[in-house]
This record gives sequence, structure tokens and C-alpha cells, in this order.
Amino acid sequence: MKRRFIAPLAALLFAGTALIPAAEAVAAPVSPLDKLGLVDLQRCILETAAGTRAKKDLEGAFAKGQAQLDKKTKDLQKKAEDLRAKAAMLSQEEVVKRQQELIQKDQELQKLYAELQEDIATKEAQLTEKIYKNVAAIVKDVAAEEGLQLVLVRSQATVLYANPKLDLTNRVIVAYDKKHP
Repeated sequence: MKRRFIAPLAALLFAGTALIPAAEAVAAPVSPLDKLGLVDLQRCILETAAGTRAKKDLEGAFAKGQAQLDKKTKDLQKKAEDLRAKAAMLSQEEVVKRQQELIQKDQELQKLYAELQEDIATKEAQLTEKIYKNVAAIVKDVAAEEGLQLVLVRSQATVLYANPKLDLTNRVIVAYDKKHP
């Protein structure tokens, strides 16, 4: 009869010790949001001094290229209007020749436009990548200082709402401008 009571008693005691939390588990609970931060990368790219300079450089390059395109477009339009006005006075062969020239100039214009778009996109990607890498290093430093476990990219597509206290963007922009004037 003793055995029948001892076995269940031992099982209860053993199970009871498994329910007692270890010393590490008893530590003060940490709110998950205390270890989380958000950074708006788009703002970092646009609002840092380097980002502002890059944006002006891109706008300048685009404006220069656009001016070339506008000049060539006007020239092409003028030649097309000239051909329309003089077509009745020209031989059929001359009309065909000038039409071919206009087609060739239009193709050159389209190629120039595509090259400008590609050039601007490449420059933007290079500048953005450089700023992004620098921002990532600064975010890592800020996260280490704050003891953050996780820093998320804040955007309308990824974060619908967050407590403004979690936003590190202004701090990152200031640190970026100090480190990369």
C-alpha cells in the first residue's frame, strides 16, 4: 500500500518542480515594444544633407538632358512642318528621302530619351545605395546604443501604425549628417 501512495506523490513532486520557473525566467518582463525601433528610409535618403545634394544633382542632370531632348524635339517638329509645307513642291523621291531622315531623327531622339532615363536611374540607384549603406550602419549603432532587438523599415506599405516614440528617423538623420557632412 505504501508503494501506491509513494509513486503518485513522487510524480506530483517532480511535476511541481518543473512548474517552478528558473531564475532567468523570473527576471522582469520586457515589453516587446521597448526593444523595437522604426526608421523611415525614404525620409533618411531625402532629408540628409547628402540626400539633398544627391537630389539636386539628379535634378540638374535631368534638366540638362531634358533641355537637349526639348531642343532636338523642336528641331524635329520644325523639319516635319517644313516638309509638310514644301511637300507639294518637291519630287516624290525628295519627299521620301526627307521622310526617311525624319524617321531616323525620331529614332535618334527616342534613343537619346531612353539613354537619359537609364542614366538618371543608374545615378539614382548608385546614390541611393551609398546613402542606404551609411544609414544602415548608423541604424545599427543607434540600435546598439538603445539596446534594441529589432529595427524595422517604416513605410506606408509595411507599417500601418506605430507609436511615434518608436521612430528613430530624426535621430538617424542627425547622426548621418554629423558622420557624413
